[in-house]
Amino acid sequence: MLFWLKTKTESKNLLYTLGLALFIASFLFTPSMALLEESEEITEEEKEEIVTEITDQIDEKQDKIDDLQLKIDQYKKNIALKQREEATIVNEISLIGDRIVKKETDILSKETTIEKLELEIADLLNRIGEKSKEIDYEKEDLGEIIREMYEHDQKTYLEVVISNENFSDYFLQLQYIEELGNKTKDSLDALKTLKEGLEQQSVNLDEKKVEVEKERNKLQGEKQDLAGEQSYQDQLLFDTQMDEDKFQRLVTEVKGEQNKANSAITDLEREMRQRLEGEEYDGSGAEIIAGEATLSWPVNPYLGISCGFHCGDYPFIRWFQHNAIDIRIPQGTSLKAAASGYVAIAKDSGLGYSYILIVHGDGLATVYGHVSRIDVVPDQFVRRGDIIGATGGMPGSPGTGKFSTGAHLHFEVRIDGLPDDPMKYLPSS
Repeated sequence: MLFWLKTKTESKNLLYTLGLALFIASFLFTPSMALLEESEEITEEEKEEIVTEITDQIDEKQDKIDDLQLKIDQYKKNIALKQREEATIVNEISLIGDRIVKKETDILSKETTIEKLELEIADLLNRIGEKSKEIDYEKEDLGEIIREMYEHDQKTYLEVVISNENFSDYFLQLQYIEELGNKTKDSLDALKTLKEGLEQQSVNLDEKKVEVEKERNKLQGEKQDLAGEQSYQDQLLFDTQMDEDKFQRLVTEVKGEQNKANSAITDLEREMRQRLEGEEYDGSGAEIIAGEATLSWPVNPYLGISCGFHCGDYPFIRWFQHNAIDIRIPQGTSLKAAASGYVAIAKDSGLGYSYILIVHGDGLATVYGHVSRIDVVPDQFVRRGDIIGATGGMPGSPGTGKFSTGAHLHFEVRIDGLPDDPMKYLPSS
């Protein structure tokens, strides 16, 4: 009798614990995709067909992406070869043509990549739905086990004696209850495993969505680059009329303008530093010049970098070294100071190359090129994040100059007067 009471008490404790576990599980294991639209009931065979079709389409998209990448690589080689040819108007127009076709291929590749990612998202949603259903089934099974154990546990001592002809049957019943307890534990373990799988699939889904957004931004950037290349081609044809002499005079003019800008930046930066070091400044100005300058992005780089520091595929590498990064950004975007400092140059060249130079602390200076609007003047103190103008870069627009292949910000960092890679001083985007 005492043994039966002890066993009965332990059984109640076990049931209480398992019941509590089930109550908690009803919250813990609720599928995270509960807001998904309910789809019509389909057969298992139809589900397999859908999964197979999605998988096949993903493979097809990947094959297409691989083929497009081969074409892109070939265009890169062709462009690199043409950049080493003599700089004539015919060669330049041919080179622009190759860059345009490459951009079109880049766009098609990005579009296909987005389609592939969307298929992968559909596949993940399907997997999440299946995991959610499995969790529901496991919860139902667990509920049945708990209810069965509860029914057994509610029997009184008299009912047990009456319902069992001997102690052997009674102990078999206790053994059965213990087996139910083991099944409950197994079911909870299965639920835990399914929940972990569901959470991982949800993480994968979120990552895919972020990846799609990045690819959409890249696609937007590629389309902007294509429009810029086409505008540059039209502008070049307008300026030269395919006349070689006009083209060579244009090249000489642009090279002279670039050299003049570089000399002015070097000289006026040195002059500004000498004046600041030789005079007394109070307030934040003195702190900035004497302290460490921390850079922030002058514009949001969500469209990416179209050309890096000293990049090999710079469109005008035959004439200039690319001592900056080109940040894709729509024409007329507000331009912010990357760090606090003093404006040394605010050069408005009309339809020529316009730029701003800001001198900061620790020998650091920043240059903002192809600006379409200037909101500051020389000797003005600006704080990091202050709007100093607007971006440009589209051929034929104010501040761009003759050589540009699309809307962007030309952003330079100079250390002790020498250009350095801006990416070393900017936070990761």
